[in-house]
Amino acid sequence: MELEQQIIDYALQHEPHEMCGFVVFDGTKNQFIPCENQSEDKANYFEISDLDYIKAEEKGELVAVVHSHPEPNGKPILSVLDRKMQVQTGLDWWLVHNRQIHKFRNVPHLIGREFKHGTMDCYTLYRDAYMLAGYEMDEFERQDDWWHTGQNLYLDNIQGQGFERVETPQIGDVILMQVGADVPNHAAIYIGEQMVIHHSPNRLSKRDLYDGYWLRHTHSIWRHKLAEKLDFDGILNDIAVNN
Repeated sequence: MELEQQIIDYALQHEPHEMCGFVVFDGTKNQFIPCENQSEDKANYFEISDLDYIKAEEKGELVAVVHSHPEPNGKPILSVLDRKMQVQTGLDWWLVHNRQIHKFRNVPHLIGREFKHGTMDCYTLYRDAYMLAGYEMDEFERQDDWWHTGQNLYLDNIQGQGFERVETPQIGDVILMQVGADVPNHAAIYIGEQMVIHHSPNRLSKRDLYDGYWLRHTHSIWRHKLAEKLDFDGILNDIAVNN
């Protein structure tokens, strides 16, 4: 907590501008390495110089990029540009907003992922999507074809992750689908305007129109109890990178 408080204090000192820096593991512990914000528009953007990047690498292993979104216009999610840059850096990003640190794992963009069951599948997609919206769900070990071996992983776990069943989808809701199985074995995220994102086996993750085939195979719709407190623009911002 001492490290996180140091980062928060540094962010407060630089308001109303965005601050930036790195978390570096020096071999024994994580430490915060502040950097000068080189952006010409420091109230809305940050930029780290190549020299500061090199200096941070010399101090140890880079753990995370750190920056802030100051009040009153800042939001506790990564912007479109933030997500684009995060994927390029290949690092976790820590974001300071309203005296709190929001940690975003380094994950691929939600659209265009290669499928690998158990590590990059439909559950991975919606777990990562919710992380970008501000909620970290549990990871579950899952064997391929679990739906043919008497397991019912989605229904057994979805309520424990904070979801409640609803009738009509709104942005951010999880739609469980039943495809060639006796139990729901596929999940999609509703993103509005009758569109979903999902990741089918042996295909790239993508946006799809939620009609026809997917409507017929819908099992149930689920909304998180904290939906009103989450910011699903975090999901839409990531999708916008690929537009």
